[in-house]
Amino acid sequence: MRKIALILMLSLTMMGMVACGRTSSSTNRSSTSSMTSSLSSTQQTRDDAALTAERLTPEQTAALVLYYRDAHMPGANDYDYSADMENNDQGATVKIYDKEAVPWGEGPSAKTYPKGAQILYTIKLTSASDEDGDRLNSTYYTIVGNKVYYANSRNGIRKTGVTLAEMVTYAKTHGEVNRVLKVAKNTQIIDMRGKVTITDKDGLTTQQLGTLVALLKNPDWFKAGVQNGEMYYGTHYGYGETVDYQYVTTQGDPTSYIWFKRKGNDVTIKMIEPTENQSVAGAPMTTTHTTVTNLINNYYTSEDQQDEVNTYADQLKAEPWN
Repeated sequence: MRKIALILMLSLTMMGMVACGRTSSSTNRSSTSSMTSSLSSTQQTRDDAALTAERLTPEQTAALVLYYRDAHMPGANDYDYSADMENNDQGATVKIYDKEAVPWGEGPSAKTYPKGAQILYTIKLTSASDEDGDRLNSTYYTIVGNKVYYANSRNGIRKTGVTLAEMVTYAKTHGEVNRVLKVAKNTQIIDMRGKVTITDKDGLTTQQLGTLVALLKNPDWFKAGVQNGEMYYGTHYGYGETVDYQYVTTQGDPTSYIWFKRKGNDVTIKMIEPTENQSVAGAPMTTTHTTVTNLINNYYTSEDQQDEVNTYADQLKAEPWN
């Protein structure tokens, strides 16, 4: 009997210890969860305080517009279009253009600017995921008075503006201020006003059209020149058969030039291309033709192609005496 009583006492003691252990473990988990929640809440409060409509920096404004636009595009209820704003070390490039000198593919195809608009801003994230169609990592917008008019889903600009205060409130309400601040922290702004020459109504710049022509005629030479920082462009050649032609050049002898002139959809291209037995001085100038449509279809259709062309175009230097 004593043995049985002893066994029962030991069993009851062990059960009590296990119960205490479970209670302690549960209490610890609850405490940890509470601390995590508290830290998260504190961080969100700090983020919210750092984003105020009255004190937005240009970088914050651009990131805020990108987030807000993504959240209000068709399909936003099914896709987190702005998810890439959370990427590690995410940043963006913002470019500022005179609205009448926006390069082709950078701004709206339908020029439905609101009355009073003078400037167009573009923003594009530095890095993007592979979720094709599920992420919207770039946009454009203009600001008139206290309202922002951003890109719609038809390559135009919304007719109805939104105040920055409304955008800030929306970001705070949905707990996404951190996305805006994260991108803004690593954003660079490039002012392109006064630096862009448009070749026709579609908005192709001299630099873009010159890049497309060079990719058609001599891509290896052109890419090497850009990489070495030796590729220049000009808007009006000064004399001879190519007077008033635009051109790209590495500033060497005549073989280092590609001249081109656009008239509507037609592009005339002139080059000096000596054969193996010809000197540069004795080589005739060759003339060929292509179309803007052909150049765009072959070199400027996909997003990757547009990025490549625009990257090259941005690196071309204006010839000093041009």
